[in-house]
Amino acid sequence: MSSIHKKNYISVTYGNKKGSYPEKFCNHIFRDFPRNSKILDIGCGNGDFTVELMNMGFDAHGIDLADCDVLGGKHTKVDLQNEKYPFPDDYFDVVYTKSVIEHLRDPDYMVDEAYRILKPGGTFICLTPSWKHSYREQFYIDHTHFTPFTRHSLETLCKLSNFDAKCDYLYQLPLLWRFPFLHIFRYALSLLRLPYRPFENIGWPDNINKTIRFSTEAMLVCMCKKVDE
Repeated sequence: MSSIHKKNYISVTYGNKKGSYPEKFCNHIFRDFPRNSKILDIGCGNGDFTVELMNMGFDAHGIDLADCDVLGGKHTKVDLQNEKYPFPDDYFDVVYTKSVIEHLRDPDYMVDEAYRILKPGGTFICLTPSWKHSYREQFYIDHTHFTPFTRHSLETLCKLSNFDAKCDYLYQLPLLWRFPFLHIFRYALSLLRLPYRPFENIGWPDNINKTIRFSTEAMLVCMCKKVDE
């Protein structure tokens, strides 16, 4: 059985110390969408982000390979690479996926399905580690990672599925989202190349370790529109 099917996969690989991050992330990424929007979270995992979307007032649903008890009837178990997603065409206002596409051997299938189930004018939001910033050991912290992406390759993949796509970088430090001018300090910190967990046995407190790590590692965020055909 692939590790990604095992119930303790997320906690063993990534830990459970998300804290307030899912709430801050969702409030940042989804701040401009109408609160009654119908949203699909592809690869919802343990449901942390889907629950936050519900708390914000969105009609959110999650799909994943594994069960997710916390979402109840708002979760559907789906093989993301081989099964047709159980929703009609033109159904969702937003389709969102974070840290999923890099696990897929055939990422085109997921992007095509996202396009199919989005309403015309709907938004597909796809986040994945940036190979430019997270290559080698950082990317392969998770042995189930198969497909790395650059900004150009992710943008191209989405365009080939008929999306109007624009890719950018996102550093997972919420303070930067509120105060963009702090990027100059983030950049200076990244130049120091300080060691951090999980790659070194460093005794930094968690908040300092995360600041060091995510001043260097970045996500790609591809914002895509389903244009009227």
